[in-house]
Amino acid sequence: MRSTLQVHPEIEVCGEATGGAQAIEEAKKLNPDLVVLNVTMPVLDGFEAAREIKTVLPKTAIVILSQHADRQFVEEAKKIGVRAYVAKSKARKALLKAVEAAVIGEDFVLIEQSMIKPVGLAAVSNSNKRVSQPCVRSF
Repeated sequence: MRSTLQVHPEIEVCGEATGGAQAIEEAKKLNPDLVVLNVTMPVLDGFEAAREIKTVLPKTAIVILSQHADRQFVEEAKKIGVRAYVAKSKARKALLKAVEAAVIGEDFVLIEQSMIKPVGLAAVSNSNKRVSQPCVRSF
């Protein structure tokens, strides 16, 4: 994930964690613009980590990567306040677009061959807006 994110000239990966609990602690310390979480993580899953991070850092955008390409997971992420949800099978191609969208406050979902638009969650494919030097946490 780090190598995918670091190709963007305006993204700095400022830290990493190996599990949900560590992700929360690191996010509290670093106060990043964006956090990338995996749904399946040790100790706390990505949804629980996202809930806690949104509670203590409400302005931090969150991107979820998941092996679960299911609308139910997207809806759960939406309820938490996650800005972007990308199926791992699509992550290589879509992660940078998801990060750019999330940092500027747009929603991004890619779980199938094409983008989806669940009720209340807009899918975007491109943005003309630039990311302004986000400190990205990758978990």
